[in-house]
Amino acid sequence: MTLAPFAALESRLNSAVQRRLANATATHQGGEHFGVLLSREGQQPWGGDTVDAAQVTLGMPAAQVAGIAEGGELVINGTTTYVVTGPVQPDETGWLTLAVYPKA
Repeated sequence: MTLAPFAALESRLNSAVQRRLANATATHQGGEHFGVLLSREGQQPWGGDTVDAAQVTLGMPAAQVAGIAEGGELVINGTTTYVVTGPVQPDETGWLTLAVYPKA
């Protein structure tokens, strides 16, 4: 069985993005560190005149966190554990963006 014509290119692109743009490191289930794209954005879940909340997302190739699911944990920068808050669904290229929150 052969891969789709662009599958190898997509994989190389995901790896290049991860290497060049990673702004944090993560570990999953005590494994090796790998680069992630950590994003913290403000959100106002109850409208513009209410308290802000931070929405934290992590981007990485799905292969880096094989088997992770909602409720799974990642340790970021060796100090803070984050819990996955939503469904785990990579896009067509194998890139995964996870919504997470810091574990209390």
